[in-house]
Amino acid sequence: MSPHAMPMAQTMPGIPAGSAGVDPAYWTHELSNGSLSPRTLQPSPGRYSSARDSTPSITPTAQTPQSDSSRKNSSVENGQQNGQKSKQTSADANQRASVAVACVPCRSRHLKCDGGVRCSRCRADDVDCTYIKSRRGWKGKRKNKPEDQISPVAINGTQAPQVPISNGHMVSNGTMVAANGQLSSPNSYYNGEAPIMNQLSLTNGLGAQSMPPPAAPQQLNLNGTQRVNKFGHLGPETAIQAFYHYFYNSHPFCLPEPRLLEVFNQRKAPLLEYAVQYLGSSYLPAISTDMYKEALNRHINSGNYARDGWSVQALLLYAIGLHANNEVPRAAQIFAIAQDLALEVGLNRMEYALIHGESNPQLEESWRRTWWGMYTANGMLCAVNPGVQFKLKDILTDVPLPCENDQYFSGHIPYPASLQDYDDSAFMPALPVYSSYTYLIDAIRILGKVFECARLDSTFEYHAVDVVDQYLTNWRLHLPVNKLDIVNNDGVVDEVLFQAHMVNAGSTIMLHRPRSNLGFGRVEGVNICVQPGQVLLPTQTREIHTAKCLTSAENISSLIRLPGQLLHHTPFFTCVVVMASVVHLSYWSFLVPDGQDDIVKQSIRLDVGTLQQYSNTWPIASAVLGQVRGVAYTLFNSKKAMSIHLWSNIAQGDVIRDVIDEGGSVPPQNYAQLIAPMLKS
Repeated sequence: MSPHAMPMAQTMPGIPAGSAGVDPAYWTHELSNGSLSPRTLQPSPGRYSSARDSTPSITPTAQTPQSDSSRKNSSVENGQQNGQKSKQTSADANQRASVAVACVPCRSRHLKCDGGVRCSRCRADDVDCTYIKSRRGWKGKRKNKPEDQISPVAINGTQAPQVPISNGHMVSNGTMVAANGQLSSPNSYYNGEAPIMNQLSLTNGLGAQSMPPPAAPQQLNLNGTQRVNKFGHLGPETAIQAFYHYFYNSHPFCLPEPRLLEVFNQRKAPLLEYAVQYLGSSYLPAISTDMYKEALNRHINSGNYARDGWSVQALLLYAIGLHANNEVPRAAQIFAIAQDLALEVGLNRMEYALIHGESNPQLEESWRRTWWGMYTANGMLCAVNPGVQFKLKDILTDVPLPCENDQYFSGHIPYPASLQDYDDSAFMPALPVYSSYTYLIDAIRILGKVFECARLDSTFEYHAVDVVDQYLTNWRLHLPVNKLDIVNNDGVVDEVLFQAHMVNAGSTIMLHRPRSNLGFGRVEGVNICVQPGQVLLPTQTREIHTAKCLTSAENISSLIRLPGQLLHHTPFFTCVVVMASVVHLSYWSFLVPDGQDDIVKQSIRLDVGTLQQYSNTWPIASAVLGQVRGVAYTLFNSKKAMSIHLWSNIAQGDVIRDVIDEGGSVPPQNYAQLIAPMLKS
């Protein structure tokens, strides 16, 4: 061993003296040449090159320190012979040492490499010594990563994507994006950490690079165990966790969380992964939504996505999220693409689930739910988005009905029923019970009939309105007893059944309000989520139409008052609350009976408070909140001025009545003196 090797190794920061992983002769040679400073030495953890480092990590040659006896024997020998034997021993050790990465010249010639920054063979041959990252032994992102190897830019606490390489590929932790622009799945890790978005831009609208805050330190309980976040997972909160916590139960057509994470890990549905994170990030202010939207728009506009059911799910989720974020025209465009793709791949046919279900009942159920999810979302979007037509209403389908959510989540899925079975159930000896999803589908079918009434000529309108009114009433009358209660025994809201009651109440308002006494003049300032004002001829008395509207608005208020957070409900509930608020405002404007003014005002306050809660998450609620508040403020000032004028008139009338009563004892010539001042006023 060189006499200078041990002191130099002891002065190296982070390298213990006599470390078995350091070649003293190697460090002495490099440091003596001045080509490598101690500050730049970073031995790779675990003695192999990690694919997640931004530069190749080089492992020094392993050496075994000499024992005291060997040093004593070697001191007796001749100096020249001792030097030759030391060189020979070092060369043999270099040949026997195992290094994690061999340089390109040595690998191409199938020769041993000592793994130096510039290996000894390349120095002897005077050639460039370069390395290629190895993924051998890669087991995912390691915890307890040294601080000096953590990238300064992170997304949700994980390493940020690397910059594109000049050949048109983007490498981030081994994930490649082809030069032809084909979409590659994001390199995601699902051990409680957020996925890495390879292709997402980290720049804001001005082009400046945005630096997300560093990851929060690990939170521990008093007993030393790691604390779970509010979604019940270890580690930081992620967009996927937020998606399943807030959104998924209202639109449960994707696979349950564990199964869908497997699909993402297998790189089967990259577009769906972006859409899930886009919706989930809307619930987390700390996570940017724009980067997911940018990735979705880029791949959708270029057409670089698979033509399959996974992409249909992604487009549907993206359309719902765009509408909730008040990008109404863009939502209509994306949903039209989803409609065309769903019909192109044949989701409306029963065979699709069987062919693409991989003989897995849960995946087959997911494909069936995807079709019905498209159908129900089409009806709701058509009611609140003027750019969407209920195209799927007229598409023939034989897709069986979905099962209950708990059966779907557990994987124990019964044989599915058909829509014809449901229609015939009213004539059975005993009323069968179907899934909550089935009653939502039926409510959307009736909503489609409400749309048809708005397009019919007045000649046929009378009969059609009464028939649709019967559909709406029968839907409520034929609900089984266990479907009348939206909250189960554990206090948990059945979000799909909640949606079904919501659609029925909104459909009733849409059918009866144009034929009621609830005018449009005072509330025309509210034009988001509601159809433009039109007055139609009543099929019954206008008072009956008005009463049905008020009953439905009260049913919506009852849905608001259910236990639980409002954010767990579908984003479409925002627009249904707007429908109820318009009914309450119209009723308050001129129809409120004596003694009920305060009751209606409390209903309006409930509507406004609900929109206020949603406005913190969904921009469309914030926009319509301003309109509802503006109308309420105008009506309040109008009623206040009317009240002052009314009480003034009543007071003057009482004075005149008193004067008349006392007229018998007043001389007639004094009448003019008493009444003249009042008439002038």
